[in-house]
Amino acid sequence: MKNTKKQIGSRLNRYINGIYTQIDAEALWDALKTGTGQKFVGEEMDRVWEDYSGTTTDTQHQQYKAEAWQLLKRTRQREKPFMLRSFLKYAAALFLLIATGLSIYLFFTGKDDQEILYITLRVDNEQQKQLIFTDGTKVILNAGSQLSYPMQFESDKRRIKLDGEAFFQVTKDISKPFIVQTKNANIEVLGTGFNVKAHNEDEFVSVTVESGKVRVNMEEAIMQLLPGEQFFLDKTNREIHRSRENPEYAKVWISGGLYFNKCPIRSVVNELIRHYNCAIEFEGKVPDEYISGGHDNKTLESVLQSIYYATGIKYRKESGKIILYE
Repeated sequence: MKNTKKQIGSRLNRYINGIYTQIDAEALWDALKTGTGQKFVGEEMDRVWEDYSGTTTDTQHQQYKAEAWQLLKRTRQREKPFMLRSFLKYAAALFLLIATGLSIYLFFTGKDDQEILYITLRVDNEQQKQLIFTDGTKVILNAGSQLSYPMQFESDKRRIKLDGEAFFQVTKDISKPFIVQTKNANIEVLGTGFNVKAHNEDEFVSVTVESGKVRVNMEEAIMQLLPGEQFFLDKTNREIHRSRENPEYAKVWISGGLYFNKCPIRSVVNELIRHYNCAIEFEGKVPDEYISGGHDNKTLESVLQSIYYATGIKYRKESGKIILYE
C-alpha cells in the first residue's frame, strides 16, 4: 500500500481527530515496514508534538518517541498473521499517545496465546487527566496518580491498576465486573460512581461511594459499600473502618479543592506536594498530627497557615522548599 509523507500526515491527523478507517490503520502499519515510511512517521510525530510543545520538553519528546519505536520493533518480532488486526489499532493509538506527550509506558503480557497491550498513564503534579474507556466508563485522575489499563478489556472482566486517586463513573455491565486493583485492596463494581484514594506512598486507602454498590476485597476482609459510605484502611496498623461520608467532599479535588478527614500530617503533605507541585520537607521528627478540613481553590500559603492554626506546626521557605517544623 502506497504511503507518501502527505498521506501519512493526513491519516495520523484523522486518527488524532477521532475519524479514521481500517484502511488508515493498515496503511500506517505498512509504513512501519520501510525505512522511508518510518522516517515519515517520525517527522509527523515531531510535527504533532510541536502543537503540544507547551506541555512537553524536547528531551521528554525524544524519550517518548524512542520508547514508541522500541515497542513497535518488539511488536513486529511477536507478530502472528491472525493477530495483525489487533496490532493495527494498537499502532495507531501508539502514535497519538506518544506524539501528544503523555507519559506512557507500554508492555505486553501473554494469556491464552493472546497478546494484551497495557498502557500506564502517569499524571504530573498539579495536573488532572480524564479518560473514557471503550465501554463508556469515565475516569478522572488526580495529580501524581498512575493508572494502568489494557487497550482492550478481557472477555469476563474490566481490570485496571491504580496508584493514586481517581473518580470512576463505571458503565454497568453485569457480565463484566469492573475491578480497580491497588496495592492494598481490590475494588469491584458492576456499574457505579465512586472515588478511590490509594497512593502507595500514603498511610491510608479510602473508597467513597456516590452511587451503586461497591465491594472492597482485602486479605483480611471483604466489605460491601452503599452510596454515602466510605471505606478507610490505615496501612500502618491495618485497621479498617466504615463510616458515612458525603461523596461530594471526597471528589472536591476535581474542581481544584482539598479535603482532609482525620488525615495523617505526612499524607496531608504528600497531597500538597502533588496538588501544588512544590517541595515540602519536615525538619526533625514528623509530628503525630491529624488534619481535618476543606479548602476551595486556596493558595498553598493559606493552607499552610490553616495547618499552623490547627496544629501549631510552623513553616518557612528555604532554597525553594517549604520546611515544616514545631
